[in-house]
Amino acid sequence: MTELIDTDDLAMLAAGFEAAMADAPGTGDADASLFELGWGDLLATSPTQAAAMAFTALGTTGSAAALLDDVVVHALGLEVSPDTCIVLPVPNRAEPPARRTGSITVDGLVSGRVDRATTAVLALDDGTFATVDAVAVRSPEVDALDPGRPFRRIRVELDGASCTPVDVSAGWPTGVAAARAALAHQLIAGARTMLDQAREHAIDREQFGRPVASFQAVRHKLAEALVAIEGAAAVADVCTDDTDPLVATLAKSLAGKAARTTATHAQQVLAGIGFTTDHPFHLWLKRTLVLDTLFGSSTSLPGEIGAELLARGHAPRLVEL
Repeated sequence: MTELIDTDDLAMLAAGFEAAMADAPGTGDADASLFELGWGDLLATSPTQAAAMAFTALGTTGSAAALLDDVVVHALGLEVSPDTCIVLPVPNRAEPPARRTGSITVDGLVSGRVDRATTAVLALDDGTFATVDAVAVRSPEVDALDPGRPFRRIRVELDGASCTPVDVSAGWPTGVAAARAALAHQLIAGARTMLDQAREHAIDREQFGRPVASFQAVRHKLAEALVAIEGAAAVADVCTDDTDPLVATLAKSLAGKAARTTATHAQQVLAGIGFTTDHPFHLWLKRTLVLDTLFGSSTSLPGEIGAELLARGHAPRLVEL
């Protein structure tokens, strides 16, 4: 049964999660620390609140903890564990990453947890699910856009006999919706961090004897980013109460757009230093570019949203007037 976590308790948990992520930014160590803090129990008790809190912490700290595996696995009705990972869809798509032919063809993404996990979950294109030894879907780390390397591509052919069918209580669309809602919170938190970095630079940096923040053009860039963030956050917050997949899709699309807009404007405000690795901005920029592609991007999702609205014949009311 889903329970609501008290606001004060949630704030205390968020502080603990952020501290654990900051102390152990690597995927494996952070995962272990978060499960010790009760991440698995929180997800079972209040999945939407837990995901919103944890993924906001991910976006704020820049941690590469592999919590997306847990969100999707839990949404399917399976038990979450630091020893379990799941193969995710390829970038910009949301379809199951495995298809059944003569064998089982897997083409998707795996998180860094795959290196330590014992079991991997597969979603197949025929609507069924299976588990396989995680070793079968491991791939070596490669140079990646995101220095944290939270995800890597996996392409492999598996013998059907090596996969064990597993029953789930919810279908793949439920897992997709949960993932999109969680990622929306991470993108929004990351966008807020990039905006803060740009704002601090604008206040501290002087041009022509005046703080950069005093120039109207700079203020407009920062204001436009803030409006985009707050608009996306308003929809993402609805996801903590509304499990409508359309709302989750809208939240993910708007969050990705807001994060990209913020990254663009923050880069312009930061100017030359924003292109260097001496400033932390590049870490959030690269993470944004990766996260936006997961389970559909801000450029691909509007088409999906439009098709769903046409099929329904009405739009969901996000705010009761």
